[in-house]
Amino acid sequence: MASAARLARLRELTEADIESLPTRAPEPVFDDSDVSGGVQLEPLIEEPSKQTAANTSQPPPHPITVEADTDRRFIWLKDAESSYKPGPSLKPSIVTIAPKPSAPLPTTYLKRGDLCPAQHHFVPIQALVKYPYKFCNKIHSQDIASAFFDQGKFWTRTWDLYYVWDIDNLSKPLILVHETQFQDLLNEINNHLKLSLYITDEQREDALVSRFPDHPRCTPRYLGRSTSREDYDNMVDNAPEHSFRAVGEPDGPPPDERTLEAFKQLMEDSFEAQKAKNKAAKAKRQQERLVKQRVMADQFKRTQRYLGLRPSPAVDNAAPNGLPPAVDPTLPVPFDFDQSVVFVCVDVESYERAHHKITEVGIATLDTRELASVSPGYDGANWRALIRARHFRIKEYAHLVNSQFVSGHPDGFDFGESTMVSLADAPTHVAACFSPPFGAHHSNGGEGIVDLMHGINLNEKRNIIFLGHDTLGDVRYLQNLGFDPIKLDNLLEALDTAIMYRVWRREQNPTSLGRILYDFDIAGYKLHNAGNDAVFTMQAMLGIAVREAAIRGSSELDSMRGNEKSARLSEALEEARKKACDEAEGWSDHEVDGDGGVPVPIALSPAQLASAQAASQTPSETNGRGAYRGRGHGRGGARGASHNAHESVEGHATISGRGRAIPDRSRNGGIHSRTRGGHDGRFDQQGRGDGSHRGRGRGRGSSMAFGNNISDPPVCFPDLD
Repeated sequence: MASAARLARLRELTEADIESLPTRAPEPVFDDSDVSGGVQLEPLIEEPSKQTAANTSQPPPHPITVEADTDRRFIWLKDAESSYKPGPSLKPSIVTIAPKPSAPLPTTYLKRGDLCPAQHHFVPIQALVKYPYKFCNKIHSQDIASAFFDQGKFWTRTWDLYYVWDIDNLSKPLILVHETQFQDLLNEINNHLKLSLYITDEQREDALVSRFPDHPRCTPRYLGRSTSREDYDNMVDNAPEHSFRAVGEPDGPPPDERTLEAFKQLMEDSFEAQKAKNKAAKAKRQQERLVKQRVMADQFKRTQRYLGLRPSPAVDNAAPNGLPPAVDPTLPVPFDFDQSVVFVCVDVESYERAHHKITEVGIATLDTRELASVSPGYDGANWRALIRARHFRIKEYAHLVNSQFVSGHPDGFDFGESTMVSLADAPTHVAACFSPPFGAHHSNGGEGIVDLMHGINLNEKRNIIFLGHDTLGDVRYLQNLGFDPIKLDNLLEALDTAIMYRVWRREQNPTSLGRILYDFDIAGYKLHNAGNDAVFTMQAMLGIAVREAAIRGSSELDSMRGNEKSARLSEALEEARKKACDEAEGWSDHEVDGDGGVPVPIALSPAQLASAQAASQTPSETNGRGAYRGRGHGRGGARGASHNAHESVEGHATISGRGRAIPDRSRNGGIHSRTRGGHDGRFDQQGRGDGSHRGRGRGRGSSMAFGNNISDPPVCFPDLD
């Protein structure tokens, strides 16, 4: 009773306060059933109280800025697809904003089917689309892919597409993009993600970036400009045939055997670059690279023998092996000039928008007989004065001047006077430079024509060395012009300054002529004038050969090699260190955060689910018969008894094969084992089984279970060793 009295007293004391409170509308009742979908996400609309309604003089409150809630909340919706997709990323993506749109490509003057410039490099587009996953650091793969490749972003970029047909496989052409557009993409990735990606030597070695042979059958042709995957597919499906020629393009001779083999190998490597990594193919390319380096080094040594800078075993009674002594460049060379050769260097310039239109031919010659009593000088400076040069301009194309890809200087010949010749007479003028007096002309020397011809035997056939920078391209141009130097019976071989410089600097990739001239302090003015380039190429050859001979076997050369090796090693170590740090950072970013979260269910795509269901429903040939698949070399046995409505069969199995057999339970309680490339075996029977497996290795294993009845005789497979 006392408690009831106290309760009544408390009600009287608080009743006045409770009555003064505003009346509040009842809250809606929430349904927790599966039909409604759970908690209502829309904010509740409250009735304003009388107290707040009466006070109208107060200013409206400032809007409240609600920051994004980083803790995601989820609700369950029946039959809805989950948006949670766990991925293999090591750390959360750092991409927070979309990259800036790429700059528009400049206007191209190429038409569909036009040949591209022969000296340019290209990238297979189907290899480039795999760049984030195959050619760059895995720690950045997802960030790069999300920002520039996934969801069709790669194909919506503007690409200038080129095509080239294989010799044997004519099902589809190889589609390429220009190296500069690949570099533009890397620049955008670097700017957006603060990276330092670049085209590596290894990527070039793996045929991600390549230069194709200079022949109309092997050089890429322009296909068109693509801005979507639909554009790309339509262009590929409607690419011109392999026999297509642009308007006005003459029919040239078929590629020679050497060019054809190089093209086939390049196409094979390019198609391989579009596939997954292949260790066997990489090892094969490594072996081919070592053989190629040996061939290039031998070419370098022969060049020095021709110039008297290295002894010849047949002439100087020198040992074929061992390092020869260094040469003093201030004295005449101590060794004989092997083969008494004449170097003939050729450079050809063509119009950049129609490469079959040859505009200039430059020829520089150097007779080694004139070098006998002259010291080479530092980097061959004294021998440079003995170079003779000619510059021929083709009259029909004199109005065509390159300016888009290179800056042409057809009027800037600095080593004599240019000679204007007709297209029909050009082969004769070029051929004259391969025979006495080997380019000697009153326009390139102070002597008169009589003095130049004095003492020259016009009937003598001297040994010729064809020289160039990227020699095969110039040979092809001369053939198209109507003069084939390969057919000269006194031509010993063709040398290439690009190869010589690679041997000298031990580099994997060729270097431009301008960079070589800079390395030897040669003032290379008005490059891309054919006459100037021919002279500069000859000077570069002398500089490379003489400098190596002058410091051969010295501490200076050892120091230079050591510094170059240390620089390359430091660069490789820095790249490896950065890669290791990035990978370690990815693992440790969330090491102390969280407890692992909730379990992640296994998610199978519809295709994987259908495949698994089809495999589980595949019946065996007969009850008690099946084939094991296993890894390892082993033998095992299984025995069991099956029971059905018709018969009872006791069975056993004999297993033989290479590999490790991995038994598993089938869906009907039998035994199921797997291996690569064999058969599935199941015992759809209830019973018991035992087995043992031994061995190591890879291969196929098989097993056959059979019953003790007349219709099923025992069968055993022999070992596959």
